[in-house]
Amino acid sequence: MGCMELNNYLSSVKGLPFFYVVGDAEYKSVLEELMSSGFKVMKLSEFCSSNDKFPNIDCLVDKLREIDMDYRDSKVVVIGLGEFLAIKGGIFSFEVLSRLKNTTIGNAKVVLLLRGISAQAIDLIKEDHRMCEQQRAHISSNCSSNLSFTNVTVRGTDLVSQPGVKYLLNEFEDGKCTDIYASTTLLLADSLIPFNSLSSVYDIIKLKIIGLKITAEMGSEQQWQKLYSELSKCEFDLEAVFRGYNIDSSVFDVLYETVSGQEYSNWLVFLYFKQNVETFSNDYMSEVIKATSRFEDLKFNLLTLIIKHKHTDTDFMKLYSERKKLLKDFPEEDIAIFVKKNEIDFRESIYHLTDNTLLERKCVIKWIANHGMTDAISYVYPALNAYLKKYTFDCPVIAAELTEYFDKYKHLKVENCVDDAEFNTFVEKYGKEYFYAKLKTRDNAIKDISDKKNSYLYWIDALGVEYLSYIISLAKKKGLSVRVDITRCELPTFTEFNKAFYYEHWAGKKYKEEALDDIKHNEKGGYFFRDEETGIGDVEPLHLAAELKVIETAVSTAAYELGMHNCKSFVIASDHGASRLAVIKKQEVPYDTDTKGEHSGRCCKFFDNCNVENKVVENGYIVLTDYGRFRKSRTANVEVHGGASLEEIVVPVITLTLRQHSKTKIEILDKECIKADRHNGVTLTVYISEVEATNNVSIVLDDCRYTGKMTGESYFEFELKNIKRPKKEPYKAEVFDADNLIGNIEFSVKGKAAQINAEFDFGDVD
Repeated sequence: MGCMELNNYLSSVKGLPFFYVVGDAEYKSVLEELMSSGFKVMKLSEFCSSNDKFPNIDCLVDKLREIDMDYRDSKVVVIGLGEFLAIKGGIFSFEVLSRLKNTTIGNAKVVLLLRGISAQAIDLIKEDHRMCEQQRAHISSNCSSNLSFTNVTVRGTDLVSQPGVKYLLNEFEDGKCTDIYASTTLLLADSLIPFNSLSSVYDIIKLKIIGLKITAEMGSEQQWQKLYSELSKCEFDLEAVFRGYNIDSSVFDVLYETVSGQEYSNWLVFLYFKQNVETFSNDYMSEVIKATSRFEDLKFNLLTLIIKHKHTDTDFMKLYSERKKLLKDFPEEDIAIFVKKNEIDFRESIYHLTDNTLLERKCVIKWIANHGMTDAISYVYPALNAYLKKYTFDCPVIAAELTEYFDKYKHLKVENCVDDAEFNTFVEKYGKEYFYAKLKTRDNAIKDISDKKNSYLYWIDALGVEYLSYIISLAKKKGLSVRVDITRCELPTFTEFNKAFYYEHWAGKKYKEEALDDIKHNEKGGYFFRDEETGIGDVEPLHLAAELKVIETAVSTAAYELGMHNCKSFVIASDHGASRLAVIKKQEVPYDTDTKGEHSGRCCKFFDNCNVENKVVENGYIVLTDYGRFRKSRTANVEVHGGASLEEIVVPVITLTLRQHSKTKIEILDKECIKADRHNGVTLTVYISEVEATNNVSIVLDDCRYTGKMTGESYFEFELKNIKRPKKEPYKAEVFDADNLIGNIEFSVKGKAAQINAEFDFGDVD
């Protein structure tokens, strides 16, 4: 043998064990050399009384003392001892080695092959100079050892084939150094061998997946257990699990669904976000994910994280816009969580609101009513901003007066204020002068429409001229041409006296929209002016948000009917307007009469000797021209009509038409074969017979504009990347040639046949 000390030990009778100190590099070769020289291997693991009990050193000593009784086993090499002692710690190692060096073994030859405790063994050998003199020890030139192991205490994994410390010692005895998975409940606090503890399924996952950015608190033990089960089927490829559940960047398109559920698949989406956050182009989402450590907090943080940003921050508008897009499909019950938290700092709260939901739109109006006008509405609530934009009247008479009056009226309505002396002077002055009488009547304007056969009459009950700037902005956005006639209705401003235009003067296609009138006057509209005694209702003009939505629907209907060439012109008209200020003024006429006031007291049946100053008599009624109200009439909901203020009398007749291309033919190819792809969306090929701007043909769907690519003469291809799922109702889109609406299209989308993208079988999927 190559070891001089060992050869000398073997050639003489020593009666004591030989210490052979080695490192990882020599362990196997020395063991093989000893075995080839006739040494029988004695494993320390055999002295474990059970799988998870440390070896009994007393039994080892007894066994060594008995070796020379059997000539066949007179030469023994003990393995596993050094590794066991290393697990037990330095002090214990020194004590056991000290005992063993003096253990008498008769004529037997015993080699203790020691690995993992070189420092302790060397110290002992140097301390006892007799061991060197008797040549009972050899220290290899390279005693370094990099032993390590992983202690797995969690159940339900296949990492450990046999539990217990005995299995761990077996692995060391076989010469293994690293990548050892064991399972022991024994105390390892003093171990000289470094080890990892895997006390949860998550610990195993983290060990297996390099670069895992997910931490243990991000899931429950049950969730980690299920994920481990699926990972074990795909070589711990986390992205493969995501693919199996169709989780990729397209989840941003259905964000509400992914963050609102409590299923395992929802949690997986959260893990996808955490693992891939550095790849997100949406900075707001990145910030939310980095700030969220539990899936349960994801929705709340997504809703509210914007609040910590002031509107003066450099990146505020970018974050605001990104958040608004992310939350576009979130329902009001979730947005309410954000709204409540956002109220804390009223100075900043207005800048965080959006117009995604009716609730937020109401909050914008409420904020303005309580704190005054703000430039923030230009991006927070563009529709309200368009409503408040000054409309310059263009009519043969009193145009300047109407422009001034209604610009002031709209702002006072939104600010919920009637204490404006200058405006109240206007109200009384214009009422006394009856100058609205200079306007032509609505009925005459309707009669003047020559081509009623090809026109669509859309009656919006209670639509006044205050909405004109908003209607113009909507029509412009949809590429429609607009002509406005400023007219007046009959007094008193009841529907009873103002419906002939619809029922008597129009025989063609027509429709009556009552929602606006319901919002203003009727209980089914859901809005009430605050009753000071009961506290029921709203002080602020929150109903305006619903009003604007009704008007938006009307203009969208116009664009659709015109775009489908169901009519050549779309006429929006009204029976009367309504007044908000007459409601909040709370001005009772100090006049006792037996005649009961009607329409919240804005008028009453005619009676002799009425000396009310601000009045006009029409059609058997005394009609008030200021904001007064006769007694004995029910209080209005939020707005009132029946009186003779300009907002009640002056009504528009709006004619909408396509700007051009009235004969353009538009047709979708393969209309019955349109399928949604959750990654790429929908591709439409559309035939358009006539366009001017071939490089600027687009369609608008759900407020998203898609520019078409010309693929042949009169053929355009549109990539609708946001349509990734089918729905029951047809999709409706507007087709534009540059800024001009040239038509509308409808199409249905089918889903692709369900395909399981599985590199492995997940089993049941929640």
